[in-house]
Amino acid sequence: MGTSRLTESVADAGPLIHLAEVGRLGLLAIFSRVHIPGAVWSETVGAGRVESLDMESGFQAQLHDIDPVSEVLPSGEDALSKLQRGEVEALCLARKLAVPLLLTDDLAVRDVCRQRSVTPVGSLGIVVRASRCGRISVEQAERCLIRLHRESSLFVSAAIVEMAMAQLRSALDR
Repeated sequence: MGTSRLTESVADAGPLIHLAEVGRLGLLAIFSRVHIPGAVWSETVGAGRVESLDMESGFQAQLHDIDPVSEVLPSGEDALSKLQRGEVEALCLARKLAVPLLLTDDLAVRDVCRQRSVTPVGSLGIVVRASRCGRISVEQAERCLIRLHRESSLFVSAAIVEMAMAQLRSALDR
């Protein structure tokens, strides 16, 4: 298996929680570094939803203290007012560090990402990318996608999972 790595990313809580629920947090090693805002750490490790040892091994995680009020937040952004603190911190951190990828499963955050030229990548996308990078086989990726759908707290339809599987299979056809 290959070990190529993608660029840096900033993580929201969703993918950290969902991948941990199926024992695949290590897939984040496809990123050269995963930046984690303090509020996201609190939502995951602090809330007991992800083990701190899992966050400290297997991938390059970097914790950041960030105050979204003092960061570069355009005033009056209604879209941000509807987001949770961890999501806002993740968006601010991505902007501050000029990181092009934000790991999130939240649809509202995905919409804001697109407005800011940041690419949102969800749990399913992480699995597909891990397979394309050679970190796991297509078969392992398919099993992981099924587990995310059936066993994790990720709310995703069977149709979306099938689309992710089709992306995996299309890589085989190339």
